[in-house]
Amino acid sequence: MKIIGLFGWSGSGKTHLTCRLIKYFVKKKIVVSTFKHTHHSVEIDKKGKDSYLHRHSGAREVMLGGENNWALIHKGKNNKKFEFNDLKRKFSKENDLLIVEGYKKLDIPKIELYNSKIKKPLISDKSSKAIAIVYDIIDGNIMNSDLPIFNFKNTKDIGEFILKYLKIK
Repeated sequence: MKIIGLFGWSGSGKTHLTCRLIKYFVKKKIVVSTFKHTHHSVEIDKKGKDSYLHRHSGAREVMLGGENNWALIHKGKNNKKFEFNDLKRKFSKENDLLIVEGYKKLDIPKIELYNSKIKKPLISDKSSKAIAIVYDIIDGNIMNSDLPIFNFKNTKDIGEFILKYLKIK
């Protein structure tokens, strides 16, 4: 499974681009999955639901299974932080591509999303793993970068760049 990251300041458009890229890759028959980084503990159970009751009774893992989907809720030991490499092993071997949204400091090839309206500097200047920048407008930050640049609206060119860079199909 090949991995590409999309990173940028909050509000830069990461989720919007991720969704467009997923649709683009699926049309090309590429099996794609995503990993959305959060700085918080994840709670997908709702209080009062059976799975919530199972977990809060002490179950280490609770699996919810339906006709054609499933979700596994895992509770680690207190104070154990899960690292990206631990979690990426949980993905199916069927995947051709994993898009990681967030994780600014993760050691994977990644593309920065730059939104001039946020009025924050490029992060890629400090990231040796940045391979390209997606921008909303070309300003001094973009003109001073040595990385390949793509307009935020140009899903096809961004997708093709990723496929070529990762050598997928």
